[in-house]
Amino acid sequence: MKLTKIACLVAIGIAITGCQSTKVSQTHSVESNAGNSSLIIGKSAHDFENSDIEVPAYFNTQGLQFCSYETEEKDSRCPLAKKTIRLYFGDVQTDVSENLQGTSADVFNAMHSSIGKFQSKALENTLENQFAGVNRFRILTRDTDSVNAAMGEILADEGAVNVAKKASSKSKLSTDYIIKVDVLKTGDMLFGSTQSLFQTSMEISTGVIDPYTREKLSYPNIGKIRVSNFDVREKSSYTTVIANGEYYRGFNYTSSKDVESVLNEMSSRSFDIMLTRLLKEMPATAQVMGIKGDRISLDRGQNAGVLPNETMVVFEYSAGFVEPIGVATVNPSMQSAQGKIIRWKDSNLAEQVRDEAETGIYRPDRQRRIFAVSVGVPIEFMKERSTWVQKG
Repeated sequence: MKLTKIACLVAIGIAITGCQSTKVSQTHSVESNAGNSSLIIGKSAHDFENSDIEVPAYFNTQGLQFCSYETEEKDSRCPLAKKTIRLYFGDVQTDVSENLQGTSADVFNAMHSSIGKFQSKALENTLENQFAGVNRFRILTRDTDSVNAAMGEILADEGAVNVAKKASSKSKLSTDYIIKVDVLKTGDMLFGSTQSLFQTSMEISTGVIDPYTREKLSYPNIGKIRVSNFDVREKSSYTTVIANGEYYRGFNYTSSKDVESVLNEMSSRSFDIMLTRLLKEMPATAQVMGIKGDRISLDRGQNAGVLPNETMVVFEYSAGFVEPIGVATVNPSMQSAQGKIIRWKDSNLAEQVRDEAETGIYRPDRQRRIFAVSVGVPIEFMKERSTWVQKG
């Protein structure tokens, strides 16, 4: 299914849920064609109801006393600070059905071999790049081969003295979380009188670990992700004809190249889902510097992981209390962001802020700070930066 079709289904879902329920709804779960794991996207600010304008789950107002409110927060206890993550691939297992049928055993074993040879662990760098690309976390790469090769060239070109000077000016990152990824691949063939159907799935189980205590953490909770080949291509494209126990035509599941191509697409799909879950539980946050009319100015932008067309809930934090003010659409520059409040909360505080902003600029003070926090991945981001535009 094309993403434009997904967007239409999402719009229909908004209309239905808007009539039936008043509970907070800030994201959409876009179901896959095969009923597997869903993509989670943030709802457009234009689709928010008054009841939706609440501070989203997982934003932490505790620890704000540790924030310096500088461009880059140094203290990891500050909820505005970006967390440093190391990604590890653990077990990569293959479980292929042994349901061989007569003379088709040879081609079925070839499928088993093709799936077994695919190593998701080789995609570790791909997952690192995808997570680092949103700039909401700091990723410590495990690609030591590339780093060592590059440092060898840098030493030769720039000299040991210059390299040592630059290295001494850099502070080492301290790991906050380890995310461990385990993969199980499955495969099967549904035999028919004239055509057979190739099917495979990939289950990714993720765990978050505190490396200093060895504790498996409940937060952030990415959970288990399941993707099948029917999620990335049309089901009909996997039919094949076996003649005299050998591949004849259709999808060539005995070809490692063809099978690897499908499994790569499935891996990319699972990484997309993983990223949307993580971005929901670890939202982008920024402090509001001022409000003029319905325009807002934020002290952080791309440097803090604010994405283009990000939906953010604006709220006041004072004396330990959180009170929503409105919902905005925000676009970042490198170190700041500008946005527009699309809907104001129906409350006395929101009315007070709005009245002051209409006659001048509302500037928060130290006792009554205003923040903006994201609700989920914008659908535009998935259109432009992910593999979700493929059929599935």
